[in-house]
Amino acid sequence: MAKTYDDYLEQAGNVHLAYYIQAADSLGIKYSIVVPKLIAKFETQSKHWYIINTATPLTSTPSTTIAKRKNLTNKILHDFNIPVPTQRILTSKTEAINFFKEYKNIVIKPTQQLGGSGVTLLPKTKKEVVQAYFNALSSSKAKSDSKVIGEEFIEGENYRLLVLGNNVIGIVRRKPAFVIGNGKDSIEKLIKERNRERKRSLLKPITIDNEVKLRLQHLNIKMSYIPKENEEVVLRYNCNLTTGGTTQECASETHWYYKDIAIKAVHAIGAQFGGVDIITPDISKPAKCAINEINYNPGLRLHYRVDKGAVVDVATPIIKYISKIV
Repeated sequence: MAKTYDDYLEQAGNVHLAYYIQAADSLGIKYSIVVPKLIAKFETQSKHWYIINTATPLTSTPSTTIAKRKNLTNKILHDFNIPVPTQRILTSKTEAINFFKEYKNIVIKPTQQLGGSGVTLLPKTKKEVVQAYFNALSSSKAKSDSKVIGEEFIEGENYRLLVLGNNVIGIVRRKPAFVIGNGKDSIEKLIKERNRERKRSLLKPITIDNEVKLRLQHLNIKMSYIPKENEEVVLRYNCNLTTGGTTQECASETHWYYKDIAIKAVHAIGAQFGGVDIITPDISKPAKCAINEINYNPGLRLHYRVDKGAVVDVATPIIKYISKIV
């Protein structure tokens, strides 16, 4: 009987490693779990390599460091004439307020973080800006004094383009956490139901945090609000799967212009593999856009756990590619 993804997940103990060992098995590549939930070893002929959680051999130490530090990524892509938002290091709440006064529509986020934590989009008042600054500061993983970034907000939807070598092997539209009304249940109850569905799909729940509260405040509604039948209420600005986001596969819609930008961006930081987050109002034609960040260790779930469109097996070409270059 053929093994299922759940079988591989039980073996690996990690949702990302499970996709990789499943791909290796299908390619006839030997694998073993070195440390459950963390490290897998892969072997073919006289070669071997490791994947640690989501980190592969396809990114060097310099490219990893650049991708981790969003201000460095922004600077290097700008130097390569690749579109990025205007960005500034913020070292105090006063600098955050001044940046807000200058650009109005802004994002405040840590220079280094995981899973979208500490990110605030579109604060509307000085008080919200100050709160966003300290939220980013407390979430920042940066060891230097450059812990918080102010960034120009770019209008549009968020897309993840998964680059491997000279190709884009997966593209998804990333949607923020949302609920759909039924005319009788409150937002709070709808979130609980949505989270039950997400748990069945092995996805993390929608978290009710400061960003959700801020978003509802901007919409002039509360958690007790009862949305009308089929009314969609977007709960966050942030699109991360880890905070309740969803994805839609959209490779067939995507213009080559964005694929070209994504490939150039990954090569610009010296990597062979990366998840490029692009913001644009229309993925089907060239438009004003910007690269939000590059993930040196992109998770694979968003290509397999899509809300709409086809599931794209991205792990197989990645394992195949690694086996040829190690």
